[in-house]
Amino acid sequence: MKPAKFGCLILLSGSKPDVKNYPQDEPDRLWTFNEFLGVSVAEVKANFERFDLLDERTRFVEGWFRDTIPQAKVDSISILRLDSDLYESTWLVSDHLYPKILPDGFVIIDDYALPTCKAAVDDFRTKHFIHSPVTTIDWSGIFWRK
Repeated sequence: MKPAKFGCLILLSGSKPDVKNYPQDEPDRLWTFNEFLGVSVAEVKANFERFDLLDERTRFVEGWFRDTIPQAKVDSISILRLDSDLYESTWLVSDHLYPKILPDGFVIIDDYALPTCKAAVDDFRTKHFIHSPVTTIDWSGIFWRK
């Protein structure tokens, strides 16, 4: 049996923090390494093809979260996996996409060990009264079930 296909993938190409609106990102410098830490759309597509996950329902949206997430046309989400170090992008994705996560869906946060990402996740969970237990994945990742 073939694995389930993805309906949408939002791809970040990196951005400089908007410290005026998100001062929590002021100390972060990882964005200055986007040239070395970033992954090309071609490489991501090749990985999807390798696992037979690339089909007509897979959509790649390249750009900064602040420019793409608010306009993203996503109806529902079973699994939201977020790989973002910045407070701003973690908050924006959570704010726009968390309401679309189905009951019993999962949220996976890759960079919870980074202070800016952790602050955004903790602030979002507090603001929205999210009390689902958090499970540690490894030294940096966490997940919870909605």
